[in-house]
Amino acid sequence: MGTAISDGLYRRTRDAVLRDDYDFITADENGLRVLRELLRQETPARVTAPRVPDIGLPENPRDLREAWDGLSRSEKEELFQADPYIGNRGGIPQADRDFYNRRTLQNLWQQARAAGDNDRTMIYHEMMRMLNVPVGGQPPFYLSHIDAKGRVAFSLDNPDLADNNVVLLKPAGPEDPVGYAEPNLRQLRRIALAVEPKARTSVTFCGVYDQPKSMVQAIFPQFAQDGAALVRNYHEGLRASHMGAPAHTTTIGHSYAGVVGGHAAGRGATLDSDNMLFMGNWGTGADHVDELSLRGVAPDRTAENVFATMAPRDSVQLMPSTHGTPPTDPEFGARVFSSGSAPGDGRWSPYDHAARNYLNSSNPSAGKIGLIITGHGDLVS
Repeated sequence: MGTAISDGLYRRTRDAVLRDDYDFITADENGLRVLRELLRQETPARVTAPRVPDIGLPENPRDLREAWDGLSRSEKEELFQADPYIGNRGGIPQADRDFYNRRTLQNLWQQARAAGDNDRTMIYHEMMRMLNVPVGGQPPFYLSHIDAKGRVAFSLDNPDLADNNVVLLKPAGPEDPVGYAEPNLRQLRRIALAVEPKARTSVTFCGVYDQPKSMVQAIFPQFAQDGAALVRNYHEGLRASHMGAPAHTTTIGHSYAGVVGGHAAGRGATLDSDNMLFMGNWGTGADHVDELSLRGVAPDRTAENVFATMAPRDSVQLMPSTHGTPPTDPEFGARVFSSGSAPGDGRWSPYDHAARNYLNSSNPSAGKIGLIITGHGDLVS
């Protein structure tokens, strides 16, 4: 009973904060008045699938891919006019998703400017800069999700044509998706090419869900519970629109994103991925690797496809154990490999927790991650 009550109250409070009712919750000295107001609110429903308008298209990504291929350009344009977020639908080829989402991004940027929303204006401006300013010798970015809440997904190189697909899940905290994702995506592709220079590797940042804004909020599982269905749907879309033989897919959960990834592949659900990598993560929502399920991986082989690493001075190890057994714990059953720390005096280091530390070419973990994302995880020890 206590768990149910606390879960319901937390969800109401969290959603009030997301609606910008933060001042109401923190400024009122009468906590009972706030409690009564929260209890009057309807209990928020858990997210089970993306909510999209019915414009006559199938919801299943594979069915949608087949239906989309039979449409003319003018018919697709009519559908875009009916749903400006049509490019967010899994199953539509990435090139088309990018084409329509860039137009939507431009409109959202103009709306943010007109509303005087400087933070959102800057985020959209940085996204347009990333999408439109090429870097010599590197492939372009493809925008596969954009919405009015600032949730985004984009890929470095086209996932539909890749031999290897890497999905980096959004962690807690960063408001600027480009600032976090762009350097990490480029580095992931770099270490993949160091292992398999002839293989085509696409790297995706998946931020299609809400995340905690602080490490205090990251103590709780509700964000991960709600994000899990959206992560599964996004992966299904990647598989459905891929051309030719299926790509080798690795999903990376850094920090709280590992909690999201664990919920997406656990609790009786299956994630459409070949590998899971938990990086600087202190819990997945599961107590053992056998509680996770990956598409096409036999249940008795899951442990061979789930990897985990933690830098010695990663300060996230100080977080309370609210998300089950840490994936680097031998009792969890994952394949654990070592990561190095930046030079220092031995104290806990926030830098050690950063994704750039784990992916830094001078860190032994980078080469092992390169093996995992190119399909050579069996060589990791």
